[in-house]
Amino acid sequence: MAVGSESKELVHEVSAGIILFGAAAMLASLILYPERAVFAGLFLGMVLALAMFLSMAAMLYGSVKKEDPAAIRKRCLPGSVVRYVILFAVLTAVMVRFSGWFHPVAVVIGFLGLKAGTLFQPAIHKLAVRRKKYR
Repeated sequence: MAVGSESKELVHEVSAGIILFGAAAMLASLILYPERAVFAGLFLGMVLALAMFLSMAAMLYGSVKKEDPAAIRKRCLPGSVVRYVILFAVLTAVMVRFSGWFHPVAVVIGFLGLKAGTLFQPAIHKLAVRRKKYR
């Protein structure tokens, strides 16, 4: 993976995919299940997905500079565990304490934007390249 402008573009493209998925899910929720808790849950899930992705990108960016696989593993593993512990804690808090404010299933669906963003990235990249070409 090249470190530099290509990495920044990749981060922007995946982030855009996460936001597009979140926006599409919110629009669908307005039609299918128009409740404030669902909308708030989708938004919280999208924010969690963005935070997790940006944390992973920062971790990988710092690790790419190192050549030693053991050092990379030592650096990335604790960050990964912390990210998932935070995600589990937020989901538990939503289910136990804040289910009136955030719909738990909507939080999970919003968080799936992390996967959708990576799937949308090639299409977003093609659109971005085409847009730069015509400037």
